[in-house]
Amino acid sequence: MELWFQRFFTFRRFLGVSGMGVEWDESLSVGIGIIDDQHRKLIERVNAFADATESMDSREIENTINYLTGYVIQHFGAEELIMIRNRYPRFKEHRDEHSSFVKQVFDVFSLLGERPMTKEEAVALRDTLVRWVTHHIRVTDHGISETTKGALA
Repeated sequence: MELWFQRFFTFRRFLGVSGMGVEWDESLSVGIGIIDDQHRKLIERVNAFADATESMDSREIENTINYLTGYVIQHFGAEELIMIRNRYPRFKEHRDEHSSFVKQVFDVFSLLGERPMTKEEAVALRDTLVRWVTHHIRVTDHGISETTKGALA
């Protein structure tokens, strides 16, 4: 008889989630060098955030949110330029996902300007980051390389 938490951990392994962070593997590669490099850096920061959440290191939590604020602008811009140059047919839907994530990062950034995060907020954000990053890369971003056949813009 499989228990609910066994299914949970099996699902986490499927997503490439180890412990509370994300482990890079080839399933996260989209085959576009600049995008893969940026994804690796993002995963490093998500993992640093996961570690900071465990210890409630407010400085690392704030550093990660500051990083994400700049990252979403730079990285999403690079992805969107590749999509536009390659006439990616799902550009609008993909950009909507980016816009939604930018709004979430802005909300957290704004919150940190008012007060520190609670443990519950930090854990919820960690879980959201892990889920969003792994799903977005494996599903949404893979569509770019599948459509463009990995061609660089």
